[in-house]
Amino acid sequence: MNRAAVFWISLGCLLLTLSWAMPVDDLIAHAHKQHYAFRDGKLDDIAPLVQQLEAAVTREPRNAKLWLVLGHARMCLQTQLFRTNAAPDRLIAVGEQAHEAYERARELDPDNSLALASRGMAGLSVALIRRDGPAMGRAVEDMNAAVREAPSSTGVRLTRAFTAIHMPPPLRDSQAVMHDLEFIINHAPGGRPEDVIHLLLGDVHAELGDLGAAAAEYGQINGASAFALEQARSRIDELKRGAISSDSIARVRATAGIDCATCHAPGADNEHAE
Repeated sequence: MNRAAVFWISLGCLLLTLSWAMPVDDLIAHAHKQHYAFRDGKLDDIAPLVQQLEAAVTREPRNAKLWLVLGHARMCLQTQLFRTNAAPDRLIAVGEQAHEAYERARELDPDNSLALASRGMAGLSVALIRRDGPAMGRAVEDMNAAVREAPSSTGVRLTRAFTAIHMPPPLRDSQAVMHDLEFIINHAPGGRPEDVIHLLLGDVHAELGDLGAAAAEYGQINGASAFALEQARSRIDELKRGAISSDSIARVRATAGIDCATCHAPGADNEHAE
């Protein structure tokens, strides 16, 4: 047996021991912390977390909260695999596993609208890779249904907005995305989050050809996020020439729902995101 095999077997045993020892509520809290740490660029801990949560749900298969955080962890794993250019089949497999976890969470807690929205998010991640139109429609309807159930839920609105915004404009419901982003702005704590959402909202207006509305959104960015302010100034210059490049939009959109530090890291600006 080679050293790598010994290492992974030992690590698996350690994780199993830790997951047995850690109370469920503590494990769920730990999973939330790891989830945000992952989105702040700490990538190494997500695969062990997935294994730990998978061990936990085998012991408590009727715990909806465990299934929900397992779904989140699996979506983070899919993101990590995407960043490392994993094969499409691997991305699909992990996305389907996340979908199954969210589906289980929803079955156990039928009132959990975030589980429903997240199921749509996972489903869309798979459908986009497969280019499966009907599956895209079902995934979007999951997210729409979640918003209808919980229209005042910031988590549900964030999930739909930050998922649907990645769809090609001809395929997405841009009005729904804009409504979600406007809702988030109205409930944002100000500062960086509000700056970044104004930028994302302006870009949607620009894609739809409403350059006046786009400029108005860019003009509301106050500089709490240096990254957003720089991007807004660049876009205003582009608007003077008639349009905003798709590359400019893609650069910012790549951070939506993935790089939480763009909005939430400590400090006065976002140089690291540039």
